[in-house]
Amino acid sequence: MNMSKAAMLAVDINRAHFDMELNYLPVAAEDAKRVIENVSQTVMPLFRERNLPVLFVTTGHKINPIDGQPMSVANPLWRYQMEKKAVTGVGHKRRPINTVGSPAAEIMPQLDLCENDIVVHKQRYSPFMGTPLEMYIRVMGIDTLFIVGANTNNCVLCTAFEAYNRDLRVIVVEDCCASMNGPEYHQLGLTQIRASLGWVVRGGDVKGLLDGTLEL
Repeated sequence: MNMSKAAMLAVDINRAHFDMELNYLPVAAEDAKRVIENVSQTVMPLFRERNLPVLFVTTGHKINPIDGQPMSVANPLWRYQMEKKAVTGVGHKRRPINTVGSPAAEIMPQLDLCENDIVVHKQRYSPFMGTPLEMYIRVMGIDTLFIVGANTNNCVLCTAFEAYNRDLRVIVVEDCCASMNGPEYHQLGLTQIRASLGWVVRGGDVKGLLDGTLEL
């Protein structure tokens, strides 16, 4: 299996989910530590060493120029969670703070962005809808995505669906993913991906896959 056209795609490894002090929509502290360490120390260096693309998508809502509100408030479920219902696993309501340029949208500094990394701001779970991500992938000739990040059952799962629908090879690195909704939702997302979207591997498998010494 030729992995010369593979890329790492980091989904929402941002302060909204991984900064415990910001405490917006965080994954569990132990999950945050695990994901950051596994991505920054194990998986991402493999792509850097091989000069393979590293792409980041982060949720950063634009401001609606008509009413001055973040465009997230247009979503009925998110608006409901802002007004009435705490987010499952998080214990408090959403807040409309995840805007472009806000602290919540910032990529975690441990991931050490490089000048040539691609960063895309998305408005919903999908990293493809209304973004240039697909154009970047096609221009670079990418055919395989190693997906890491959060939330496994929301944005990671949606990314896997969208990549699958574009005939990309989907590989999700399970110990580099987490869910703010809790471990059972993390496992549910992985179960769905295994069943119909792609492959689920561990960070320790990535080197062998990239080198061709390990098969899916």
